[in-house]
Amino acid sequence: MLRSRVADVRLALDLPSAVQARVDRAQLLDQIDDYLLPRLRSDAAPLLVVVGGSTGAGKSTLVNSLLGRAVSPAGVLRPTTRWPVLVHHPLDERWFSTDRILPGLPRLTGGDGDLAADRESGARAGLRLVGSDALPLGLALLDAPDIDSVVEENRALATQLLGAGDVWLFVTTAARYADAVPWELLEAAERRRVHLALVLDRVDAVAVTAVATHLRQMLDTHGLHDATILLVPVSVPVGGL
Repeated sequence: MLRSRVADVRLALDLPSAVQARVDRAQLLDQIDDYLLPRLRSDAAPLLVVVGGSTGAGKSTLVNSLLGRAVSPAGVLRPTTRWPVLVHHPLDERWFSTDRILPGLPRLTGGDGDLAADRESGARAGLRLVGSDALPLGLALLDAPDIDSVVEENRALATQLLGAGDVWLFVTTAARYADAVPWELLEAAERRRVHLALVLDRVDAVAVTAVATHLRQMLDTHGLHDATILLVPVSVPVGGL
């Protein structure tokens, strides 16, 4: 009933606030379809951790490193991919291979980080499902597109995917954690009361205390008192991991 009432709202008048109101309505419908209804219908489904952040923050490298193999494209390939990777335990595939969650996105099973899905599907977006024993049963990782992607559709897709997550793992760097765009989404996380952890990537040992302290102050200012900060020191990736 809630979804029907939201969908039935008509914003026919061409008022200055109408454009934003239509965006808000569309995002609310996505939230209902992609998170609220799936979680209510299947409370035993795996916990979905959505990995988000800005271009070049190291999201895919982090996901690949956690899994011990390259499953998600990184670097120059990321900004154009329309098929983000959802990694799950092999026995949990049934929870994600149907339209139980993110019903508007088609699925492609398998793949180790190549872009075959993009070439086959053109501009259409979807999810690439990858099974991995490196994840425990009941936990899945979704590597979302960059929130500041050069492609507008990818930015919208990133916002939609974040809205479907039980937990946000937000990756940023010591040089970019104060950028405006991420904080708009982090404020949305606070309004949703979503579980949130921030990965501060590529932190120089000399600046770690000052940067972590300032980030905590910013989180507190935005009402994100319970957010966890995870620090990753500067290192050189080997083989994309």
